[in-house]
Amino acid sequence: MADESLLVVDDDPFMRELLTESFSDAGYRVASADSGKEALHLLSLSEFEVVLVDLSLPDVEGMELVDQISNGSPEAQIVIMTGYPSLDSAIEALRRGAQDYIIKPFKIPEVQAAVSRAVKNQRLQAEVRELRHRVRDLEQEANRLRSAGPAPQQAAPRARRVG
Repeated sequence: MADESLLVVDDDPFMRELLTESFSDAGYRVASADSGKEALHLLSLSEFEVVLVDLSLPDVEGMELVDQISNGSPEAQIVIMTGYPSLDSAIEALRRGAQDYIIKPFKIPEVQAAVSRAVKNQRLQAEVRELRHRVRDLEQEANRLRSAGPAPQQAAPRARRVG
């Protein structure tokens, strides 16, 4: 990876350590939080491409944290981790802005693949935003040129007669 930043939010110290070490070894800049409150604090200080969120946190409902991350850091891609999966929670997480939903226990390559997909999605969204800005700027320039009126026309060169 090319120095993407990742925030791991899980109240289980073993899980935080495992994910932090695995992603650090893979080239990510990793921060971790053991609560929703700490996660929101870290998000207020720095931008993260991906946030791995455990749905079962001691201080905040996981879905509420997803909402707060989506509203406060809309560029961040959210990957949900849960040991208590349900179809309803998976659908709700995706509706609220999560990129992926991973069931514990998981294998590290599974999480790495989900994070890699999230990073690619984040890059594509950033590219789309940049292209939209360019199109808007070009439209504004075209409108400015149209409102300035037609450019003065130069006389066409006359054909010379040979002969």
